[in-house]
This record gives sequence, structure tokens and C-alpha cells, in this order.
Amino acid sequence: MVKKRWMAIVLMAVLIWNMAGTNLETRTAYAASKQTIWQKKFSQYRYNKSVNQLIFVKYKKKSKATVYMYQKRDHKWKRILKCKGYVGKKGIHKKREGDLKTPSGTFGFTGAFGIKKNPGAKMNYTRVNKYLYWCGDKKYYNRLIDVRKKKHRCRGEHLIDYKPHYYYGMFLNYNPKHKYKKGSAIFLHCKGKKPYTAGCIAVSRKNMKKIIKNAESGARICIYRK
Repeated sequence: MVKKRWMAIVLMAVLIWNMAGTNLETRTAYAASKQTIWQKKFSQYRYNKSVNQLIFVKYKKKSKATVYMYQKRDHKWKRILKCKGYVGKKGIHKKREGDLKTPSGTFGFTGAFGIKKNPGAKMNYTRVNKYLYWCGDKKYYNRLIDVRKKKHRCRGEHLIDYKPHYYYGMFLNYNPKHKYKKGSAIFLHCKGKKPYTAGCIAVSRKNMKKIIKNAESGARICIYRK
């Protein structure tokens, strides 16, 4: 009798334990599902040693956005910048070349660049000169080309012509497989006179310099609807 009673107590304890575990898993899953995309990004990169800066582009409407930059220290994120931002004339969710939309998603950077001299970039900085193009031709699609090294009559963007937009900027690692007509020359750069871009992200020159001075090679830019 004592043995049966003891076994019943053990079985009841196991049942209660399993129910508690299931409830905890359910609550955890529910809490995760209620997180915003921004909270998920904080969690995703919290312990990633190669990612110490996050740039959030929170799209609002038309071509307007708010840009935030966060620095990670001791696995905690601290905001170091908040400013106005501008995206493509027709918003976000880019599908193809020429649709005047900015890509949505999370992207890395392949480097910083500028017509002006290096302001103190932490990542590799390319000083723009008259020989540099961002190619839109099929052969070298979505690549930085120095026409002195590659004998190619490039029909892409002649970077030095884009003033003040390319005084300072950063190359997004968008369309890294160079799929033709998917979209090219997607940058984070200085704002021009118009309150929109052809598909890039723009901020004031002052804020662009600050971003370049703080962004390391592992930084990520996250572009989503607010």
C-alpha cells in the first residue's frame, strides 16, 4: 500500500512538472511572438561578438523614416543617434531596378566611401575619384569599378558626380550575388535637396559623418516599417 501511494505521488509530481514546463514554453513562445522586429534584432545580435552597432531605419510613410543608431557594450544596447531619414520616393520593399523603392530587411556593409576625405571611419574607407563607377551593366552589375583597372565603358553611377549625396556614404551589402536588374547601388549616404532617394537611405551630412565614425565592419542596418 505504501509503495503504491509513493508511486502515485511520484507520477503526480511528474505530471505537474510537465504541465509547468509546457506552460512556461507556451508563455515564452507567446512573449517572443509579441516582440517587435526591433526587439528581435536587439536579441538576435546581443551576444554576437562581430556585431556591435545596429542602425534602425524605421519607415513611416511616403519617403520618410526615422534613423536610430545603437552601440553595444557589455551585451547592452545604447542609443547614440536619432535623426530624420529618407528612403526611396515610393517607399520600401524593393523588387527590381528602377522601382524607386528602398530594400527592406537586414543588411551588412561592405565599406564606407566619400568624395570628401576620410572623416575617421572605423571600417575600410574608399576615397572617391573620377575613375570610380558603381556599375549597372550586366557584366559588372552592382560592383564598384575602377575603369583604370577594368577597361570597361561603364554606364552606372559615376560616383564623383553625386554631390553632396556621396560626400560621405556606406555601401550596403544588397544583392551580393549581383543578380541583374534586382537592384544596385544601394547606399546609406548624405541627403540632397530632395526629401527622397532613388532607393538608398539618406541622412544629413552631419549625421552621416557620425555614423561612419562609429560603425565597425560588422554593423547591420535594419530597414522595416515602423
